[in-house]
Amino acid sequence: MNSTQIRSTLIRGIRYIHSNASIVPPTRGAIQDVPSFMKAIGRDCEQLADKFESWDKLFTTNSRIMKTDMGIEAKQRKYILSWLERYRKGVNPYPISIPRQKKK
Repeated sequence: MNSTQIRSTLIRGIRYIHSNASIVPPTRGAIQDVPSFMKAIGRDCEQLADKFESWDKLFTTNSRIMKTDMGIEAKQRKYILSWLERYRKGVNPYPISIPRQKKK
């Protein structure tokens, strides 16, 4: 390995360590389990609740696993992952409707 390869490997490792993806927040309020979280965010995500075995699994599963192992489509993956990050930051879930395109 040359110094460039070592440096890039170290940077990737540091970024992984500092990522919030591994933080699993406690349940709060009306959100006590995976189904209640998925129902609260809307967009038919409650149908995907059985794909996550536990609260910890929901918050530690990444996009690649959701795609390859669980078969979750891109739009729903992005929506779920964005809500997981919002929940980590303390925002209580609520459904966000899909914006309608304006007719020209």
